[in-house]
Amino acid sequence: MNPDPATTLDSALRRFTSSHMELLTLAIEQSPFGIIIMDLEGRVEYCNQGFIDMSGFSQAEIVGVTPLPWNPDETTYAIYRNLLTSQNQTNRWNGDVPSRRKDGSEYWERQVASTLRDTDGKHTHLIVVKEDISDRKVRRADYAQTRHLHERALASSSNGIMITRSDEDDHSIVYVNPAFERITGYRAAEVIGQEGRFLVRDDLAQPELEHIRSALRGKHEGQATLRNYRKDGSLFWNELHIAPVRDLAGGATTHFVSVINDISERIRYQHALEYQANHDSLTGLANRNLLNDRIEQAIAWAKRNGHVIGVMLLDLDHFKLINDASGHSAGDALLKEVAHRLTGCVRETDTVARLGGDEFVIILTDLPQPDDVDQIAEKILTTLSRPTDVAGRDVFVTASIGVSLYPRDGDHGEILLRYADMAMYRVKEHGRNSVRQFMPEMGSSAISRLDMEAAMRRGLERGEFVLHYQPKIDLRTQGIVGAEALVRWQHPQIGLVHPIEFIRLAEETGLILPLGEWVLAEACRQQVLWQQQGAAPLKVAINMSARQFRQDELAERIAAVFKSTGADPTQFILELTESMVMHDVDSTLVSLRALKTLGVSLSLDDFGTGYSSLSYLRRFPIDELKIDRSFINDIHTNPDDAAIAGAIVAMARSLGLSVVAEGVEKKEQSDLLAALGCNQVQGYFYARPMTASAFADRLQQSLEKRP
Repeated sequence: MNPDPATTLDSALRRFTSSHMELLTLAIEQSPFGIIIMDLEGRVEYCNQGFIDMSGFSQAEIVGVTPLPWNPDETTYAIYRNLLTSQNQTNRWNGDVPSRRKDGSEYWERQVASTLRDTDGKHTHLIVVKEDISDRKVRRADYAQTRHLHERALASSSNGIMITRSDEDDHSIVYVNPAFERITGYRAAEVIGQEGRFLVRDDLAQPELEHIRSALRGKHEGQATLRNYRKDGSLFWNELHIAPVRDLAGGATTHFVSVINDISERIRYQHALEYQANHDSLTGLANRNLLNDRIEQAIAWAKRNGHVIGVMLLDLDHFKLINDASGHSAGDALLKEVAHRLTGCVRETDTVARLGGDEFVIILTDLPQPDDVDQIAEKILTTLSRPTDVAGRDVFVTASIGVSLYPRDGDHGEILLRYADMAMYRVKEHGRNSVRQFMPEMGSSAISRLDMEAAMRRGLERGEFVLHYQPKIDLRTQGIVGAEALVRWQHPQIGLVHPIEFIRLAEETGLILPLGEWVLAEACRQQVLWQQQGAAPLKVAINMSARQFRQDELAERIAAVFKSTGADPTQFILELTESMVMHDVDSTLVSLRALKTLGVSLSLDDFGTGYSSLSYLRRFPIDELKIDRSFINDIHTNPDDAAIAGAIVAMARSLGLSVVAEGVEKKEQSDLLAALGCNQVQGYFYARPMTASAFADRLQQSLEKRP
């Protein structure tokens, strides 16, 4: 008997439906999501294991209860009720809601709630699928907080921030912070879409721009200090840092972030310091530091282009008389006016410098002809000759000008200055208020080099050399306590010759050895004579040349001079330069100790211009430091020079050394040195070098003035 087909189909359908329902039940029960089903009253009729695990409540605590203990949010429960009472066919809701576990801890659920309908389409139940998203919520909150902090940091930064694209042909701006707007004057809306280089405008000849271009091309970090321009056209200095921003995978560069730091104030301060270091504080002219640099630059330029440059050394005539008659403030006013007039006589490409006191130097660049320098010098003399109102009186000032030329006279700044100085002294010797160019014969007083060497030998034999003495003043008592012996050549034909014109030749030819020995012997004889005449003990300082210092058996030679003249070695000071004693430290130390055994004092001359270190000063048996005149010239007007002098004095006192300052020409310099604790001074303010007899008279006058 064959089975009924209808019966067979119905049986198959029941088996399929039963299997399908079992599978569906297992899927719901084992789902990782929490699932609850509520009736129309809002009571739970079913919950799966996933919700039990999620909430911590047992099935007995879930099924049939109301209100729902895990749902503290009344708003959410109201949504459930609205869904259950609504007859909308597509009624559904989803959202993130807070929930509470059985232990009281809170967590976040992502819920999808929808209604179940019967065959007539009426709502019978509400099914809610829940997912625990607490960790994701925390991460999102942390990310949002971090992003918020980043945005606030960018917005609050005192530095300008600019973010640009990094495409090869597109570096347009996508973001700027408020500091960028404040620094540049541009609003964000005005710059978004532009490329950052608009801040440079047409000022493209900046070497450091290439650092930024290279960083953009290579997509790496870069840094540069650039001149940028605000919206109103004003300049500001930008210390720019750029860095690539890579995608989340850390591979491709998508943007660049640029940090704009306005360092205009720092640059202005640096420029001010550089100006103070390179300019005379009284006149604003270039000082010695800047002058040396300008001379070398001018020589280098002239060498490349085959041009001529002129070096003029100008010294005001009888300036000390003006100072003495009208006071130093009037003298300073006159120096300022002279500086103004000199600047007006030359081109902007030329340099006017003040060496100190009443000495000025002018560097004339790109001269068409060597003789053009004479025309400029005459223009200067004419300009200076006009009367100047000083303290309500018309003052007339003249000047002596010496000139040297490159390449005719030398190829180094020091040589050109020295030759200009020689020419200037020739002007002073022949009446002042004039100009002379250096001539080779000036270096040897119209005597050829060979003739001059022979003349010096004859001069030593004939006794043509004499010593002049410059008083050394004790700053505490203002009395004369010593003298520096300075050699002069009294030539029978040309008169008194300054040592600058023959000392170098004496060094080169070796004549400095017999000349130096004569200077020591003559100073010893004079000292003995002064003692015999009843003068108070007086220390005499004698300069020693490098060649003298390095000769064999130096101490024995000097001891022989003291013995032959009967002079007391303790009344003498031997002056050595820094460069001399630092030449060979170990050998120097042996020589210095040998000299000290004789009883003489040792002085380090021109201190501050060489390379002495504190460690060597502690080792050397030095008694005295002599501050170089270059630090004294402007000590009363230049805080840097005053600080250097003060440091030297303090260091010397800590080492138990006496300090002497040379080149003192003004009372203000003397007063300041006294305040710094300097022991002794010498210079034109007190006295110029003088003959032995004139010095004896001056010494006697000094003794008579003492109480």
